[in-house]
Amino acid sequence: MSASALNFTYRYPWASGVVASPQAQTLQLATSSSGDQHPHFFHGRIEQPRSVADMLLALLDVVRTHYFLPRPPQMDPVVTCNDAMLRFEGFSGCCGVYVRVDLDTAGLAAERLGRGTTNVDFNMPMRAALMRLQDRERVDFSVGREAFTLSRDEARVVEKKVRLPLRWIKGFSEVQAYLPRLVLMADVAGAEARRFARSLPLGSVPRQPSFVVQSGASLRLSQRPAEGAVAVSGVQRLRTLPGLAQRAERLRIWSDAASGASAWEVVFAVGRVTLLVSPETQRGFSGEGQALSTLASATWQKALPRVRAQLRWQNEIDVGEVAQATALTAGEVEAALAALGARGLAGYDCGTGRYFHRELPFDLERVEAMQPRLLDARQLLAENKVRLLATGDANSHDFAVAGSDVVHHVRLRADRDRCSCPWFSKLQGERGPCKHILAARLLRDGDAEPPALAGTNGR
Repeated sequence: MSASALNFTYRYPWASGVVASPQAQTLQLATSSSGDQHPHFFHGRIEQPRSVADMLLALLDVVRTHYFLPRPPQMDPVVTCNDAMLRFEGFSGCCGVYVRVDLDTAGLAAERLGRGTTNVDFNMPMRAALMRLQDRERVDFSVGREAFTLSRDEARVVEKKVRLPLRWIKGFSEVQAYLPRLVLMADVAGAEARRFARSLPLGSVPRQPSFVVQSGASLRLSQRPAEGAVAVSGVQRLRTLPGLAQRAERLRIWSDAASGASAWEVVFAVGRVTLLVSPETQRGFSGEGQALSTLASATWQKALPRVRAQLRWQNEIDVGEVAQATALTAGEVEAALAALGARGLAGYDCGTGRYFHRELPFDLERVEAMQPRLLDARQLLAENKVRLLATGDANSHDFAVAGSDVVHHVRLRADRDRCSCPWFSKLQGERGPCKHILAARLLRDGDAEPPALAGTNGR
């Protein structure tokens, strides 16, 4: 697609904020809807208001910040509600940091719970109100419309006409390819998390990656790589950690050594905040192409409709249960969940090691349309520009793919695929496969058209 953004309108029944009454403070987050009905997801009481406020403030600070290129921020995050969790998701303005807040509904004294996914209104007055919340107060919490009773007579629809950046939608697909690959590298208690967070040089921007090393129960920052160290490019992208660590119980650090991406999970008694940081400061998740391998694979295509039918807003999707219910293997279910994640129909929680169901409030049919490499690969097949040269075993194939003025040679292997094109030679697959490799995979697997996703309606 040539456009970089979509015209989009958020419609909220009122602006989010904190409303005071003689009995309690009420934190009210307005949900978006394209029609007259605004989903009501949650109503209850916050057990630890200051910790919840810190978590939501961290989310708001990330989504309103650009760490690399100055771009307009997209400040209204996505919220998913189910029986066990309220999850808020968003990206920094440069799309180089993904943030998710997981609020445990058991720690919110829920009175009413709904299920679904939509956007919530985040604004600057609400940020100021969050900063004033204290644990000694009684704070009620509502996400939706029905609980807005104190000022119902003054309620009005708030419309936000925005240019919804496609990098956000693509980013949601891409992070699901990174999260399952993360490995837990460090786990420290809250006191050490606070000490380490205060030691971070957040005011400077080192040109070279920094490395976090755990030594016993402590963490230290080094400029030299070491065995077991976590590489971080752009330490300033962790500037929310000192504030988050003030009341945290634990800090867990996850890493994908192959790509250089890292996740920082701050654990509270009432929930968690996860920051997923891209491999390099100048690399936004939206341009990575890690989801392309999944989208161009044939391993999930027959399983996808059956697995999709088992999604019921679960907080944790049990692969074994889904496999038993669908008569599929665990591998087929995992492949289908990865494909659903790439299409915005599932998220992945590295803290639990499981997928959760959510459906992004965007047009899901646009996910593949925003992948130019995949579209180009299908075009190469349609023009009969891909030819099988040789076959070894089941995991060894050689192809010739015709380019504009040269023929590229593609080798598909079990350990690694390779292509002779300049794009692959430069990046070596760090940002996903090139269009020639994708076309070869599609021909090998006998798939030229993506399967339809029955039952999706863009919400």
